[in-house]
Amino acid sequence: MGMARLNLRRGVGWLLLAFALLLVITGLGITEWRTVEAITFGLLPKALSFQLHSLLWIPFLVILAGHMLLSCRAGKRRKD
Repeated sequence: MGMARLNLRRGVGWLLLAFALLLVITGLGITEWRTVEAITFGLLPKALSFQLHSLLWIPFLVILAGHMLLSCRAGKRRKD
């Protein structure tokens, strides 16, 4: 596997982790909004959490699909 492909896999993995954490935080911002609003010093109120949570799903799924595709290709190459 080339260095560029390895860097791409790592980058997609880190990006997926960031989006997953954002989805969890915004989801908590919807259900436990008082706690999240206090922790973020008012930067993430319930309405903004809901908007962000709704907007993050499609990019999250695209990045997840890319991550799975890259992982499957890497696993297939190891078997060959």
